[in-house]
Amino acid sequence: MPDRRFDHVEELAKAGFSVPDDTTLHYLWQIVDEGVLGASKHVGLGNELLLHILGAYSDKREALERARRVANFIARTRGLDTPVIGNSLALLLAGLDDEPEQASALSQRIENWSKAATDRKSKLVTIAAKHLSSRRGVIAFDYSSTVAAIVVALARANSELIIVVPESRSISGGARYLEEFLPAGLSVRYIPDAAIEYGLSLCDVALFGVETLRADGSFLNTIGSRMIARLAKEQGKEVFGCTDLLKLDMRSYEGHRPDPALRNYDSPLHEGLSIKGLERAHTQAPELEVIPAELTTALLTEYGPVPPQAIWALGQTLFNA
Repeated sequence: MPDRRFDHVEELAKAGFSVPDDTTLHYLWQIVDEGVLGASKHVGLGNELLLHILGAYSDKREALERARRVANFIARTRGLDTPVIGNSLALLLAGLDDEPEQASALSQRIENWSKAATDRKSKLVTIAAKHLSSRRGVIAFDYSSTVAAIVVALARANSELIIVVPESRSISGGARYLEEFLPAGLSVRYIPDAAIEYGLSLCDVALFGVETLRADGSFLNTIGSRMIARLAKEQGKEVFGCTDLLKLDMRSYEGHRPDPALRNYDSPLHEGLSIKGLERAHTQAPELEVIPAELTTALLTEYGPVPPQAIWALGQTLFNA
């Protein structure tokens, strides 16, 4: 739901804190109100927000408490269906009270985290581009910075690659792809999502970002993803989720697989309409949906292509679940 950042203002007020500064609110707009798309980008923005808060207040106890509160708020909102966002913030803040120079310690932790994340993404993109090198066309639905990097790498190696980007009216993720593909010199078939079957006929693979990966090999992504995966399978196309394995929700090993949260779509659907009684046209629907393992060819990860059925064992090995 839009403007969730102002809920944090109310929470701070109830706890006796002053209103956060404009920079903090702008970061929250980018993250929890999704002014910027992509879970990986939100992790990076969350890191920057923590640094900003620690440097913005002379009282370091207050600064650390504000950092903890905003991290918890992000985890409960944007991170509800995307645990990697809240988890990364919690890990960065863990034990910070014991550090003599908290801002310096956090800055070093963020630098180390960012470098490791960049290395994992680079490895993932290289592996995925090699694995997909023989494909003639890809359909990329809903913005993912990982998918965008893979498509750019594929197009540079194959100038004949067909790139199809469907646009939906949920969060306009297709336009975000154009912002990366067009400056890179790529030609794109930019189509309405109602023409997805046509778009799939031009391609042999569908690529999705992953908001959350579950231990059973299923994953969550923006609404419309499951429909495309189902259509792709019917047409004999490959379906790949592209993800850093840090997005594996460890709670899913214990059966924690809640239904995706609902939001309202008044902004994209009501905009431009002046019909009397429009308030009775309710727009509430999920933001994410589950793509089951049986619709997925493989997960493209920093460890290579992984069949969805192998995620359970791989996750236990990597994270000692």
